[in-house]
Amino acid sequence: MREERTKSYLLLYVVVILTLGIFSLLLVLIKYRDVSIIGLVIFGILIFTSDNLNAPLPKTGSISVNFGISLASLIIFGPATGMLVTFISIFNIKEFIKRVPYYKHLFNAGQYLLSFAAASVFFEAFYDRSQTNFFYARNIWIIFLVTYIFFILNTSLTAGAISISTGMNILNIWVFNFAWIVPFQFFLSAMAIAIAFLYIRFSPFTLIFTSLPLIIAQYTYLLRVKERRTLLNSIMQIVKIMEAKDIYTAGHSMRVADYSELIARGLKLNEYDIEIVRNLASLHDIGKIQIDLSILNKMKKLSCKDWQEIKKHPIVSYEIVQQIDFLKEKATAILYHHERIDGTGYPFGKKGDEIPLFAKILCVADAYDAMSTNRPYRSGKSVGESIIELEKNKGTQFDEQVCDVMIEILKNKNAVPVTFSLGENEKS
Repeated sequence: MREERTKSYLLLYVVVILTLGIFSLLLVLIKYRDVSIIGLVIFGILIFTSDNLNAPLPKTGSISVNFGISLASLIIFGPATGMLVTFISIFNIKEFIKRVPYYKHLFNAGQYLLSFAAASVFFEAFYDRSQTNFFYARNIWIIFLVTYIFFILNTSLTAGAISISTGMNILNIWVFNFAWIVPFQFFLSAMAIAIAFLYIRFSPFTLIFTSLPLIIAQYTYLLRVKERRTLLNSIMQIVKIMEAKDIYTAGHSMRVADYSELIARGLKLNEYDIEIVRNLASLHDIGKIQIDLSILNKMKKLSCKDWQEIKKHPIVSYEIVQQIDFLKEKATAILYHHERIDGTGYPFGKKGDEIPLFAKILCVADAYDAMSTNRPYRSGKSVGESIIELEKNKGTQFDEQVCDVMIEILKNKNAVPVTFSLGENEKS
């Protein structure tokens, strides 16, 4: 019943935003009727290309330079042309190929048009087109202000949709997913200013030296993102195959990744670090691939020789992850995830501040999942029992701050892993 009500609210929200988006498009076209056909064609082609080569963000949405192109067309030709150029960006072929649900596509269209319309009206009301000096200070400040008006509306509307569908606090969603992109908007403003100035001062051919290199750079970034995801997916398949051989640890790495992400968010790490922590957690036990299954599945107490084999896996895991370029700088988190604050852990007996924060996060997440799941030699602990165990080992096995965050998560979330995959609504 609750799920149906949520879907109804979400659908209503999408309809309202789409309606407002279409209305705002018509309003701008009626109010500002001067449309440049040349501008529409040239900038329409650029924004269509840019939007179809956008690159996915770590958690939600995608990133491209298309707003910079829309803003440049607004500066050069005015709101009517700028709105039509923005409207062209809605036709994203990738979304149709991927069969993105229609309501997401409609929402993207509505919120993008609505956000740009608000920015356009504000821009035209305060931008002084009579100034012969393009770099008139007030006009430059208006361009930067308009950029952030668009950004705040764009991301807030998206955060609203996510909030309705997940029940999460809208402010938390915005901070976790969009706050870190704020500096990128400054770059888009500067880009729009450069494109507009060179276009007005010289000719449309200057777009070859401004927009096209940026689109190519964006495409290169897209290829890197795809390569990274392909590599991680391939390695995760190995992890899944390894865990599938042991029914007691099946899904362990993914659960540890979920808990690590929750802890990282509780510690208020930035989105980049959260993504790194999650990837490291997903691969923290990959070194167990070299351990004999007879040891991993042993029903009785492990011998000293068995333990020596087990204790090698952080080193092997580290050596494997060290080969992944975008994870190697933080791979010590995997190497030290079985170290203890009091120095009695393995493989090197590191203690206190010698252990990096990411390793401390993995340590707590790994230990909680181990104690709360059934194993051949014992039953898993309840949430309450796990909290008691974490409290008892705080400051000796576990870092106190990290442990406190995990305990708070268990109390508030009732130990339900949450994967923050929030769809692809926002386009920057």
